[in-house]
Amino acid sequence: MGKSRRNVRAASLALLAVAPLLGGCATHSRQQVLDAVHLEMPDCHAEMHSYAADEAWWPPGWVEMSYTVPKNCMDAYLVARGADPAKPVTTWPRSGTSFVGGEPIKPTDPPFTPKTMSRFKLRLDASRTYPEHTFKTPYGSEFSVLLDEKGDSTTAYLITDFGGPHVL
Repeated sequence: MGKSRRNVRAASLALLAVAPLLGGCATHSRQQVLDAVHLEMPDCHAEMHSYAADEAWWPPGWVEMSYTVPKNCMDAYLVARGADPAKPVTTWPRSGTSFVGGEPIKPTDPPFTPKTMSRFKLRLDASRTYPEHTFKTPYGSEFSVLLDEKGDSTTAYLITDFGGPHVL
């Protein structure tokens, strides 16, 4: 075996040994992901609609999920995380036009990326108002929660693009 072939083989073996530490290809359960970002589910039955997490890194760098729970359960969930259900951080549609990098963002522009909107199968009605809250988990994972309140139930759309200090 030639020297260059041995070097390629050695490098390949080293990469195989390091890959699980950098990220890995393993699929983790939803509970493992929630535990990793220190996120708890509400203390009531949640009807899950969607769930996705960054499987390229462990712990995950981002998490998205949507579920429906009774409104009083969602309110209690937010209060337990330091958010006031009566005082959202913002609402959708947004008020006025803002700019990011010189590009205008209209009040009715989607609150999430097109990919996230697609994963959530989310279609918002601009004639309604959707409150948005934020909170941090005890470990520092930052979540945004868009609420679709209908009667006695609330569908929550949770996202984080910062899974916590462990991903830095």
